Amino acid sequence: DVPLGFVYVQKAPTQVICYGDKWLCVEDPSRPVVLVIPGNPGSIEFYSEFMREIYEAHRGQLLVWGVSHAGHVAPPKSMELPNVEDNPTLYSCDGQIGHKLCFIQQFIPSGTPIVLVGHSIGCHMVLEILKRAPDLNVKKAILLFPAIESLEECPRVSIISPLVTYLRPVTVATLSAIRVLPRAMQMFLVRLYIFMATSCSSPHTTSLRGATNYFKPECLMACFVFTRDIIENVKERDNDTIARHLDKLTVYYGRNDHWSPVEYHDDLRRRFPSADVRLCERGFRHAFVLDKGAEVGRMVSDWIAPLLKS
Repeated sequence: DVPLGFVYVQKAPTQVICYGDKWLCVEDPSRPVVLVIPGNPGSIEFYSEFMREIYEAHRGQLLVWGVSHAGHVAPPKSMELPNVEDNPTLYSCDGQIGHKLCFIQQFIPSGTPIVLVGHSIGCHMVLEILKRAPDLNVKKAILLFPAIESLEECPRVSIISPLVTYLRPVTVATLSAIRVLPRAMQMFLVRLYIFMATSCSSPHTTSLRGATNYFKPECLMACFVFTRDIIENVKERDNDTIARHLDKLTVYYGRNDHWSPVEYHDDLRRRFPSADVRLCERGFRHAFVLDKGAEVGRMVSDWIAPLLKS
């Protein structure tokens, strides 16, 4: 079973996964916490296999936690999401960064060693956390398939942008209508979409479950507010923050990534020749969590291992 549950962070019911001895409990503040920050859509359930692999590889030596984006996962009936229209800043990119900082402040004791792991737009959030919270004891920051610059110029934006702007009412109504279909039909449609969008023919069960959140209009609206904001506002790579934390960073680019082309890898290496910047040699797709979470988790576990020996 996946150790997941909900907590309130900035008044938003937030789904969290916690691999460790006790739920959201740091008993030994010398033991590192690996904190996973998702991409978009931001259901942490997509990352359960990835997180489990890291935890199992270093059982007893660290905790592995992951936090969903506010509004991206439907909470239980006993909890209520703040209305998207009334709380646009909460669901913006800046609001989601503040949400992660608030989570850290609430649940990770001061001084605890932290390993930040971001995926896609989560990498932008990791860099912002490093910049905004210099007092955090971050030992390592891992950026996987980073979406940290010029998102407006990415090939996928020409398709996505209309769906989250002037076609948004139609998109929300269409996807919300799928909720009335039998569960088996919903799963079939999710599988079909994933295959058409990514060529992944065997998505993990947790990925399918995570995707069904976006048949719910409130989650879809929160996701769309976030998507529009990052497309419009994530422009220049934050070279200053990268330079200040170069010794902590490992940056991993894909070879065929619609959100971060190989040219971005090459440019970062030229700008920071001593940086740990890597290019995928194993054929992982941007959305690796769909079916390769465990494999990428093993790779990341190896990168974390030296930290545990020091």
